[in-house]
Amino acid sequence: NWVGKARVAARTHTLNSRMKAGFGSMSHVKLYTPTAERLSAGILCFDVRGLTPPEVVDRLRAKRIIVTATPYSPSYARVSPSIVNTPGEIDKTLTAIGSLR
Repeated sequence: NWVGKARVAARTHTLNSRMKAGFGSMSHVKLYTPTAERLSAGILCFDVRGLTPPEVVDRLRAKRIIVTATPYSPSYARVSPSIVNTPGEIDKTLTAIGSLR
């Protein structure tokens, strides 16, 4: 069963679009990655009001959700949904980020 680049790209965009839509409903989250599919792919950079990127990373890691902080200044939290993730995992991540206040 061949996966292929087109299917990988489509899946990546689908999962990232789901996450971007979820971020859009969170007033305490600022998404820096463009929402237009043609301008973004598999990495979403964001801030959670009142928390530093390392705090976001630590709080989500405690819930067994892996995000990282960008290594440059200014730093942002970032998440990278990919073909190994399920829509349920995206929803779990959004719920966890939604609870960060």
